[in-house]
Amino acid sequence: MSDEILIQLEVIPGERKYPVWIKTEDERLVREAAKLLRQKFNAYKQTFSEAKLSDKDLLAMMAIDIATSHLRLEEDTIPFTTKIRQLSDELEDLLKEE
Repeated sequence: MSDEILIQLEVIPGERKYPVWIKTEDERLVREAAKLLRQKFNAYKQTFSEAKLSDKDLLAMMAIDIATSHLRLEEDTIPFTTKIRQLSDELEDLLKEE
């Protein structure tokens, strides 16, 4: 039995629903992500209403915004990852000495 399920996600309100296969344990997270995308889309649509941008343009802007946020979070975790590696190495060395 597969641990994947098929769900329908609607990113642009009132538009097409996208079928997505996801792991069962990821359902809550994926649905929250879709909700976040809808909220972000609505905010962009309102912010740029006078510019009369297409939905495709708004989605591209959202993708850049989300990718930038993702990269910023990755950069922010580098010091922690480095420190954890260092502490793990030190712990391994101490355990080898015993």
